[in-house]
Amino acid sequence: MFLKDSEKEELRRLVKACMLEISKLELELEKCEKRRTGREKLERLEEELAKKDEHIREFEKLLKEKDKVIENLNKILSEKEAQIEKLEKIKEYFDKLTAKPKKDLTSFQSQIYRLLPEGKATTEKLHSFIQDIGFKDLKYENMLQILRNLERKGYLRSYNMDDDILWEKIEK
Repeated sequence: MFLKDSEKEELRRLVKACMLEISKLELELEKCEKRRTGREKLERLEEELAKKDEHIREFEKLLKEKDKVIENLNKILSEKEAQIEKLEKIKEYFDKLTAKPKKDLTSFQSQIYRLLPEGKATTEKLHSFIQDIGFKDLKYENMLQILRNLERKGYLRSYNMDDDILWEKIEK
């Protein structure tokens, strides 16, 4: 089977056109594979992103729980600090109550003097203060008498103010 030159030429052109078409299809196939690979990467990235979002939500939940724990611990700490402050005040009162009496005062007068706060205060306020510390049975009249005795011995200074007396502790 012999082909004529024109048929050979026609066949060559068809083969060349087919080869060109095959090359185009191969390029298009490569592009499709790249797009498919890109889509697969995108899907993997979206899956990873979804997992990371879930982790973030879990961490946020843990963070909220941690904040609650910290808040509770801070509350407990505040309560403990208040208890410590109260106990330190009690210790201060105890030290004042158990200190050796001053030479010219009775033990009771010395205790009352040491417990009196600094600054000026009325007899009523000082009486209430001493009762709050623990001298529940101390009568107002007895408190007034103790304050006058302390004043006479130079431990207090009094100021008349309207119908009441202001007392001021003098450090000795």
